[in-house]
Amino acid sequence: MSFVTVMDKATMFKTYLRQTAALIDQELQRELVFWQNDPEQKAFVKQCKGGKRIRGTLVRLGYQLAGGVDESAIMQPAVAFEIFQTAILAHDDIIDKSLVRRGKPSLYQALGGDHYGISQTICLGDLGFFLCIELLATSEFPPSVKNRAIALFAQYIEQTIQGEILDIRLPVQEIVTENDIMSLALLKTASYSLTGPLVVGATLGGANKKLIQQLKTFGDNLGIAYQIHDDILGIFADEKTLGKSTLSDIAENKATLLIWYAKQNSALPQKKILDRFYGKKNIMSEEAIVIQQIFFQSGAYAYAIKKRDEYTSAAQNVIKQLSTDNKMQSLLEDLTTGLIKRKK
Repeated sequence: MSFVTVMDKATMFKTYLRQTAALIDQELQRELVFWQNDPEQKAFVKQCKGGKRIRGTLVRLGYQLAGGVDESAIMQPAVAFEIFQTAILAHDDIIDKSLVRRGKPSLYQALGGDHYGISQTICLGDLGFFLCIELLATSEFPPSVKNRAIALFAQYIEQTIQGEILDIRLPVQEIVTENDIMSLALLKTASYSLTGPLVVGATLGGANKKLIQQLKTFGDNLGIAYQIHDDILGIFADEKTLGKSTLSDIAENKATLLIWYAKQNSALPQKKILDRFYGKKNIMSEEAIVIQQIFFQSGAYAYAIKKRDEYTSAAQNVIKQLSTDNKMQSLLEDLTTGLIKRKK
């Protein structure tokens, strides 16, 4: 199956994503078939279902951008990124005390929500990490290419965990800068959501250093834009569409451009309200609405949109360097706009 079967630019990446997701789901079912025999591992498999499959799809896209043609071979590395996504989110939900993931109970909640459920979830996440390495190591690529891809994959995991550490630190850090927030977006989101999948896929496709660097520029900028948009959705989205509470970011005292800018540019009475409500564990919907209003009034919402669009433009400026093929360029354009216009 080739991306060139997709013709309509307006739905190009959406169709490409749907086609690739079907291939990923087939491979995922094969790789996790033996996990169905264990109740806890079966719960992990259930968590793997329902994701957008963006990361696995970008592995395939990076592979094709580098000239890779073996569709069956690239599915195993694509699945590795999807399993990593589920594993890291399982740990993240414990850290954030999130009750819901993808519209259903988070993994530790599904396993009881107590010490047993948390302990099993930590183990399942660890198991998922090493399964990812195994999938890359046993994929059908030359050993030298696989070694490079595994090394890159490990680096992106390291960056993601460094981002998680920063995500935990910033809410209790006395002074948070805009640079701190951008570093968080780069490490925790761009590394494994955009740049990592594209670069690992391209590496397996035999990409040269120039293409790898261009993909990194594209992925880093789009990944930061993706995170800024995610933070906007985390406050302003419809909960049913989003699949999780829009109160959680506030309750977690999450460090975002929205709260940083609002605290820098609000009047004293508004700052006192933010200090009182932002980070409140049992935040009420009425209090969250007040925070939304302050984000609008202070210009924080407009500033976040502006920065999101700037990073998106920086990613778009690289597209013509990634491919000379018009259809592939259109696919990449649709990817960039689709990720910042999504509603969940």
